[in-house]
Amino acid sequence: MEQSAIEKITQLAIAAQGKMPINVDSSASIAIIPADFKVHSLEQFNQNRDRFRGRFSTLAIAAFIAYVSDRGVNGIKSFISTKNGLSAETIFNIGDEVAPGHGDDTARLNLEKTPEFIALENIDGDRFSQQKLIDWLDDWADFVKPHDANGPLQTEKALRAIRNVKIGRSHDVDSDVRDMGQKLSVTESVEAEGVVAGLPTHFILTTESYKGLPVEEIKISFRISTKDDVPTFVLRFVGRDAHNQLRADQFTEILESELADLGSFYQGSYQA
Repeated sequence: MEQSAIEKITQLAIAAQGKMPINVDSSASIAIIPADFKVHSLEQFNQNRDRFRGRFSTLAIAAFIAYVSDRGVNGIKSFISTKNGLSAETIFNIGDEVAPGHGDDTARLNLEKTPEFIALENIDGDRFSQQKLIDWLDDWADFVKPHDANGPLQTEKALRAIRNVKIGRSHDVDSDVRDMGQKLSVTESVEAEGVVAGLPTHFILTTESYKGLPVEEIKISFRISTKDDVPTFVLRFVGRDAHNQLRADQFTEILESELADLGSFYQGSYQA
């Protein structure tokens, strides 16, 4: 094909551009550029965007509630996830089956755990030496308090008792001599006890767990292990699964009570 013919075809294609059967939303700023006839958005060159959208993200439940409330959009859809932490996402332009939206105008909340709660999760079931346990309790003394069967203990008294723990071993021999023989039994017992008074039976952690949730108390069991020649100590998060469920319920209740008038809530996640 001659070059002149190719140029003529190109000119005819460009001239036909305005008559091409392209249907778009009249509010969308687009143009068809002759080079390859691709669709290009001109929104970035306008004074205003074609439509409002954006992604708001926060770690604070109060900020999330304030933003969603201030937007004042009715018919929103909010999705709450309580798996692997506590999070929520509100979609302002999700639309419906009749008029589906783009789903790109959102608010995202990832609730942040408190440092003391993270510290408890990290040591749950771990074995401590005396010094490491004392150091850990000293680090979190504002949140973790010692208790015994009668109630709270003074922290200094409890730490002193933990520093002075002994392991007692007893070896008992029971011999029974008879005419037809002898019966011999040997028993050994090991017991750990405090040298001074004030050894705690458990600890109480007072925490929000997740920032913005109500303050609750968590029981931490305290056990002295006698497997070794020196005492070791084990701390365990009592009722961990039940506590996590409580926090999930509280999280959901707060969001629904504050934002229920603006739309619907669902358990799970959504991908547009």
